[in-house]
Amino acid sequence: MPMLHVQQKMSEANMEKKQENVFLRKSFVAITGASRGLGRSMALQFVDKLPPTSVIVLMARNEQALQSVKSEIVSKTTTVTVLVQQFDQGNVEKDNFKGMFDQILSQNKLSSNDFEQFMVVHNCAVITAASKNVLDLCDAEEVRSAFDINVTGMILLNTSFFQTFSDSSKSRVVVNVSSSAAANPIQCMHLYCAGKAARDMYMRVLAAEEPSLRILTFAPGASDTDMMRGVESCCLNKELIGLLKHFREIGKMTKPDTPISKMVEILEENKFENAVYMESDKVF
Repeated sequence: MPMLHVQQKMSEANMEKKQENVFLRKSFVAITGASRGLGRSMALQFVDKLPPTSVIVLMARNEQALQSVKSEIVSKTTTVTVLVQQFDQGNVEKDNFKGMFDQILSQNKLSSNDFEQFMVVHNCAVITAASKNVLDLCDAEEVRSAFDINVTGMILLNTSFFQTFSDSSKSRVVVNVSSSAAANPIQCMHLYCAGKAARDMYMRVLAAEEPSLRILTFAPGASDTDMMRGVESCCLNKELIGLLKHFREIGKMTKPDTPISKMVEILEENKFENAVYMESDKVF
């Protein structure tokens, strides 16, 4: 039997066993890019769903903004423990990611045995060099920095997470926040498009190699975030800028809570095929 067919059968069998609402189990959840926008919305909505004594780790570069999100969560619930981890996904120096989650557990007197499920949400990403055309990309450091944040750092963090949470007998969930830019060539978003496409393919390979994982690749669509407003302020593609402004005017530029509510529904139903691209709303 061809290897690809074997992997497909294993994935299908695994999916049949895992169709349980992922928010029913006591969980350790790490969310990157949790200081604002989509990440903040995920944190606020997840804590409403997670069982008592679950732990959610908010990760981003801006510790002050993370503390603000933590305060929002604590004001609405005391049953879920909220931890803040200042974290630069673009810092891919040797050993920067090694043992990160072992350390978080140790510092907070926790053990992986305390949990029934482990979830990592890869939300952190940046749009860079949007003021340039593709053939103007001549700064190696600028290009490297974009891929360090959007691809390399995500991969290293994912590896670190599952080195700590390696027990395949427990539920392990990956949420990959994707974008329509992964499949559509959008002028001035060259590095972002390439990075998102790379992340999506990485997740597909991960699903093939590790069928015990539940991997949701989810594109939230056009959402009114600081990142999107940054694109509007500097992108060379005037047609795209006009389209985004039009979406905002007609209400199709949603607030982050809208697509994240859809993401939560998908995770509750837990019937998605591993690492298959899913959209909240197709806009491009």
